[in-house]
Amino acid sequence: MFPCFVADRMLGRLARMLRLLGYDTVYSSKLSPVQITELAQRENRVVLTRGDISRRFVGIEQVMSLKSENPPEQLREVVARLRLDTRTGLWTRCTLCNNAIVPIEKAAVEALVKPKVLQIYSEFFRCAGCGHIYWRGSHVERILKNLTAVLGQSEK
Repeated sequence: MFPCFVADRMLGRLARMLRLLGYDTVYSSKLSPVQITELAQRENRVVLTRGDISRRFVGIEQVMSLKSENPPEQLREVVARLRLDTRTGLWTRCTLCNNAIVPIEKAAVEALVKPKVLQIYSEFFRCAGCGHIYWRGSHVERILKNLTAVLGQSEK
């Protein structure tokens, strides 16, 4: 079973990267330490934070205080310390809202994407939460190369 996370207000970019890898990661810059604590306890989430403020999260089974201020380094630290699978869940969560991404028929996105995108691509996905539309464009290869550089893995 994959761990679930809740990231504090300093870790928004890390949260998006974990979502990209398929990890359920709650993040909002408006969540207070008390709300994060309650959420982590209620949903058995690992709290991700920075520095000594991890003392704010009393009574939580797992709090990971990250050393780096750099999001790619933070991702490497989380992946290494928790030995996360970085391939199985890739492209399954919305990086914007954390909900599942599901396949959608091309005809259903006609009015939602630019005509050129519709002409070039045949597979589309939609976030079950916010409705954001995804497709495997050139940006996907760039993201995979960045992940490879950050995590030191072969591309998929």
